[in-house]
Amino acid sequence: MILAAGMLLVGATGAFAQKSKIREANKAYDNALNQITIQSATNGSPAELSKPEIIASLDKALEAANAATAHPETANNADAWFAKGAILVEMSRLAHYADKKPYMEALAAFKKAHELNAKVVKKPGFENALFNTAIFSFNGGISDINAQNYDGLIAAMRNAKGALTFDNNSLLSSQPSKDTLIAQAEYYTAYGYYLKQDYQNAKKEMEQAIKNPINAANVDAYRILAFSYGETKDFDKQIAIIEAGKKKFPANKDLDADELNYYISQNKTSELLSKFEQAVQREPNNATYVSNLGVLYRNMGMSKDGKFPSDAASWQEKAEAQMKKALELEPNNGIYIYNLASLKLIQADYIAQQMNALGNSKADNIKYDELDKTRIGILKDALASLNKMEALLEPKLLSGKISQEEKGYYFEGLQTLGRVYGALNDVQKARQYKEKLGDYEAKYW
Repeated sequence: MILAAGMLLVGATGAFAQKSKIREANKAYDNALNQITIQSATNGSPAELSKPEIIASLDKALEAANAATAHPETANNADAWFAKGAILVEMSRLAHYADKKPYMEALAAFKKAHELNAKVVKKPGFENALFNTAIFSFNGGISDINAQNYDGLIAAMRNAKGALTFDNNSLLSSQPSKDTLIAQAEYYTAYGYYLKQDYQNAKKEMEQAIKNPINAANVDAYRILAFSYGETKDFDKQIAIIEAGKKKFPANKDLDADELNYYISQNKTSELLSKFEQAVQREPNNATYVSNLGVLYRNMGMSKDGKFPSDAASWQEKAEAQMKKALELEPNNGIYIYNLASLKLIQADYIAQQMNALGNSKADNIKYDELDKTRIGILKDALASLNKMEALLEPKLLSGKISQEEKGYYFEGLQTLGRVYGALNDVQKARQYKEKLGDYEAKYW
């Protein structure tokens, strides 16, 4: 940052120059500025600038400037307000004042100075102080994200843009980062509304922000705008923004995922199948895409309202091929293993339905026994997968290294294990897993 010029009020009218508070502000400000300059050259860290003597000088300078801007004889003097703004900018440099966010008040002081005398923008140090106001505001807004202070983020970004576009955007032309900072301030303003779940304003602000070519090159701007439209149930615009983003960023995997999730949420089966198949064709070694396609095929081959579709076996076969491919790519993925087990149970149910449809003839009885043998074999396959999943995910649960998604699948797997053992007439094991699930849910859920 470029330090603002010292002796802020030199050049003021003779009457103003004689005011004791103004002389006091000048002296205290110059004293603080000299110390900041020395400390910056020595350490360079904002945290190391908060020495008691620097803080005391700045506090004294601001107190005097406040008195000058409140005094009837100087309250309408542009130089007094410029002095106050410059002092607040220097305060923004110090960690000691971080919670007070003096950069917010600094811009207001500069605006007041400009309102009183437009020529104040020609004063030495004015543009540097203005640019520093923008930088401190921007950085303060980013800190507000981490603090989850989204109103603070929005206010800080508006303040930064206000400084950067001061006097109808006529200043700071020598700053090469000006346009980028304006764009980012617009983006983060919209992002702030999104984070605070004010999706209507998030849409409005991001629509405006994305008109800026700099923001139009940011894929996250498209994603946040699409998410905002989804939250307000404007689904046509949601998918339109996703498709516009995909056209601009054809290799972006996040937009691919957003598109697939859109079709899932809208239950658009044919479109969803097409998109998943295209994704797998485009990236055949992407285990996530391969697994998701397998799950979709599985769902197509499931019983709905107690009845399997006529082509259930075909869907189940395709699902199994995809799920096994996903496990070839990631053999120790507990979620993929569970998905394969869940498919096996659907296949077992499908066979059970065929068994129940048989009559009492000798041929039917023979067929029944054959199908039951196949069904039991499939249940044992499911059991093997579930046991493998348990062996992979249980240590992660006990060590606290399991993700929330994995935990959900693990508990579902324990419940399924109990059901499968019950179907295989192993009552003791079925009871054991029921108790284990209850114990683990009480401890870890």
